Amino acid sequence: MKEIDNVEYFDINNISEMFHKKISAEEIRGYFEEGKIKGKIIENEWYTNQNAIDDFKNLLVDERAIFVGPYKIDLSNIELKGRILDIGGGGEGVIGQFKGEQVVAIDPNRSELEEAKSTKDLKIVMDAKDLQFLDNTFDTVTAFFTMMYIQIADHKKVFEEIYRVLKKDGEFVLWDLTIPNRGNIKKDIYGVRLNVKINDKIIESGYGILWNKEQDMDHHSDLAKDIGFKILKKEEEKDTFYLRFRKS
Repeated sequence: MKEIDNVEYFDINNISEMFHKKISAEEIRGYFEEGKIKGKIIENEWYTNQNAIDDFKNLLVDERAIFVGPYKIDLSNIELKGRILDIGGGGEGVIGQFKGEQVVAIDPNRSELEEAKSTKDLKIVMDAKDLQFLDNTFDTVTAFFTMMYIQIADHKKVFEEIYRVLKKDGEFVLWDLTIPNRGNIKKDIYGVRLNVKINDKIIESGYGILWNKEQDMDHHSDLAKDIGFKILKKEEEKDTFYLRFRKS
């Protein structure tokens, strides 16, 4: 990053970090060269300012993404007991905003945790496939639109780790997005827009991924049963679903 005439200019790697490396530096260089990001070359590298980056984000959504929603999710009356482990608790940090000091939020990306708007939860950089907690540690584990970001091949390992760190009779609570088959659709990003209600507060958020997988509620509930969870609740509404399991 460089500051010129009191304006901050970001290079290709800075911009890739802003997108949590979901768009590579090479892709971003291509967007500059095509004129889809307005910028300037400084010391043989592309740079641009925040306004141009915001314009590019809007263009990217129009060109590459399909978002469903917005859908309303009301957390106000959702019961989450005791010490809570929130899987993928970076970004918006919804569960951290909801339950504060009860929450230990983990995410493999430090930048996601640093950006989280929750302030009272404990944030730790950690991979859900290899939880660094003792067995039977947490009363509750949550995953709020997190499994969609984890490769399908890794779902079983994540569920096994969650089962291990939950106490007996502890609960795993999951919200996520149904991702259909992409078929011949050219757009390659799929996501959901949400309005999350926590008491009197509304959090406007969106979650999107590269459209290279499919998932649904049955995939998660079947996986949970195979590992040993008891299903307490299954709710599906339009493109989203809510599941609640108990460790027996």
